[in-house]
Amino acid sequence: MTFRFRDYKDHNKSKLMTVDALEFIRRFLLHILPDRFVRIRHYGILSNRNRKTKLKECKKILGVIIESGQEKEEKETWEELLFKLTGVNHTICPSCSKGKMIRKIKLEPRCYSPPKLKVQIA
Repeated sequence: MTFRFRDYKDHNKSKLMTVDALEFIRRFLLHILPDRFVRIRHYGILSNRNRKTKLKECKKILGVIIESGQEKEEKETWEELLFKLTGVNHTICPSCSKGKMIRKIKLEPRCYSPPKLKVQIA
């Protein structure tokens, strides 16, 4: 089987290639994704060419990158951020409004399996 392809390494020239049917099918099937897979392509600043330099420049423009001369800001805790957003201090006891609540232990989620049913056949 003969098919035409474009050779990008040789200045984008169109060429012909002859392979047997099994090799052609093998190469063709490499382009088909399995079920539940999605092909993702990146364009613009996320394209492969100069991705690191473009992302670095975008972060610099947006002020995300901290220059070496600037001091790093300490991140706020979730309690401080929640207080800033809602205006309600959730660390104060809701009953007496005086004491400060602190976490003693972190409760892990429990995963229970469904009960096993006993089936009796008469």
